[in-house]
Amino acid sequence: MAQERQRYALQTIFSFFLGIMVTAFIGVGVNTFYPAPDQTYQEELQNLNRKQEDIDALRSGKEGTLTPAEQKQLQQIRDDIRKVEDKRNAQQKVWARNTSIIVILFATIVMALSLIRSEQLKVISNGLLLGGVFTMVYGTGWVIFSGESTSRFFVMVFALAVTVGLGYVKFVRGRQPQVVPAGAAFALDDAAMAGLAARLDSLEARAAAAAAALGAGPDTE
Repeated sequence: MAQERQRYALQTIFSFFLGIMVTAFIGVGVNTFYPAPDQTYQEELQNLNRKQEDIDALRSGKEGTLTPAEQKQLQQIRDDIRKVEDKRNAQQKVWARNTSIIVILFATIVMALSLIRSEQLKVISNGLLLGGVFTMVYGTGWVIFSGESTSRFFVMVFALAVTVGLGYVKFVRGRQPQVVPAGAAFALDDAAMAGLAARLDSLEARAAAAAAALGAGPDTE
């Protein structure tokens, strides 16, 4: 019994660890081949910020005064920084939406793979199922940050439909109803009748013994 519990605990830990590894693998893979737009604009923003810092340092050296040309240059740098940040934020929303769709598609594939030979490979199947669920949560998290109400709604509907459908196939449809054979039903009825007859015989024997004891009383007196 103790060995069985230990084996079940190890299987549960392995399935949970496999689910986490599947989620990490999909997340790192998607981010590697489809990186966030922050990396694209990072160098440009750094150059603009350095130019702004140089002008601020020049201003401090001149006791807070700048020439009109320097002020115009500083304002132009600030406008460029705002434009780059606005462009980055817009592309960040598109990237978050696309990433959520890609991740949810991978989660669907993983959850579908967990249904293959699930009875023979229960530990692997459970690990893949957990990985699909974790990845689905990760994907829906990105679509929440996309900022687009319509796309968020349709992605959430798709994720919900996939989760319910695969859950039905995994836990409901896969179970076969247990039908008791007719012979077994009759055997159970015969056993019950035999037990009832034995009880009746025991009660009759006790009643006869009690009657004999009551009948023997007057004779002895």
